[in-house]
Amino acid sequence: MEPALVVRLRSPEVTRGNRFPWLNVLLFLATCISTILAGAFWEGVSIFGHPNPIFHDPLAVFTAGLPFSLSLMAILLFHEFGHYVAARIHRVEVTFPYFVPAPNIIGTFGAFIKSKSAFMDRRQLLDVAAAGPLAGLVVAIIVLIVGISQSRIMPIPADSAVMLFGNSLLHTMITILVRGSIPEGYGLMLNSVAFAGWVGLLVTMFNLLPIGQLDGGHIMYALFGKAQKNLAYLAMLGLLVLSYWWSGWALWLFLTILMRPVHPPTLLDEIPLGGGRRWLGYSSIAAFILCFMPVPMSYVG
Repeated sequence: MEPALVVRLRSPEVTRGNRFPWLNVLLFLATCISTILAGAFWEGVSIFGHPNPIFHDPLAVFTAGLPFSLSLMAILLFHEFGHYVAARIHRVEVTFPYFVPAPNIIGTFGAFIKSKSAFMDRRQLLDVAAAGPLAGLVVAIIVLIVGISQSRIMPIPADSAVMLFGNSLLHTMITILVRGSIPEGYGLMLNSVAFAGWVGLLVTMFNLLPIGQLDGGHIMYALFGKAQKNLAYLAMLGLLVLSYWWSGWALWLFLTILMRPVHPPTLLDEIPLGGGRRWLGYSSIAAFILCFMPVPMSYVG
């Protein structure tokens, strides 16, 4: 019998440098400020009025915008640190979260972490990918329940422009559970906390698209291997069709093309997942279905 050479591969050791993550902290603080301003806007503060309340009465702006900011930042923090903690458990070297402030209606483009080492196998990939959206979704559900319980049911005006937020199965179930059925001709006027919870569902849906380097792309590759490529192209076709009803899907289609829709292999793809981890992946698919909104936003009137 010829001697066999056995090589044991280990995940790279996590380096523990002494450098303080100044950029991460500054981006986090900037995103706190931008989401406070967005929250104040949703609470009716004219942040672009004259005299400008940001300088004239900053305490009023801070007080009005803080509930939205705390709610949304909690969702994003749990999402990103879900990834971070799972990565550290598996000794995958990752950065601290980078938050991205933005001058848009929610005050941010989200957050991300960067992996500095390759995934050894599909078990690592699935654990790290699924931990983020599932952790963030739990917080989003709590935020949504609190926000919806405090929101008002009002008649939908027929003679003025109104922004309508898309309903997902999960949002509909929570609304019925908390407030009962909404009468025809009426709508739930989301306060800023409920809006933050709705954004949390939207973020979960986007991240779980089964494409490329999105969390959903990681999860689909961990579950189905190279068949993820077919799922990615099918999802991109779906985005193209849905863009007829909501132009935002066209932007997401463009972004998914840029990020390369096909997922690269892990170092040891042949190592099986195991039944328990498959259920973790299936739970992530269920979360995507529950959060899916064909038309996230629309205007009437």
